[in-house]
Amino acid sequence: MTISSTTRKAGPYPGSGSADTFPFAFKVFTTEDLKVVRFEETTSTETVLALTTDYTVVLNADQNSNPGGSITLTAGNLASGYTLTLTSDVEALQETDLTNQGGFYPEVINDALDKSIIQIQQLTDAVNRSIKLSTTNVIGSTEFTENAASRASK
Repeated sequence: MTISSTTRKAGPYPGSGSADTFPFAFKVFTTEDLKVVRFEETTSTETVLALTTDYTVVLNADQNSNPGGSITLTAGNLASGYTLTLTSDVEALQETDLTNQGGFYPEVINDALDKSIIQIQQLTDAVNRSIKLSTTNVIGSTEFTENAASRASK
């Protein structure tokens, strides 16, 4: 399969107290490749939920032709005042080992390339949500050397 979409998130799904199952439509390789984040609006607190403890996952059988699946909260419906966001969390590992004189399976190569693109998309998402300097900026260091109290109101 090709990764033909840059979308690596589903949601945010607003809580209404009437839904406990939430779909996603991006390719993952295992149920562990998902990251589910609950946001509490009143406190602006994000909580990363734990697989099997907080939610279960059902993956579509063929992630190449029909990527995605759904998660179901184990505690029941998502309450009002909360939102839920689903994204991928594919580890930054290259686990495909190609050997000389072994069988050549295009699906193995394709999955390895898909995984690399997914990892790049995850990094792109993180960078896009980060504070950045302009291309022409000549600041030598982005390290904060003053404590928070010294930086206040600046």
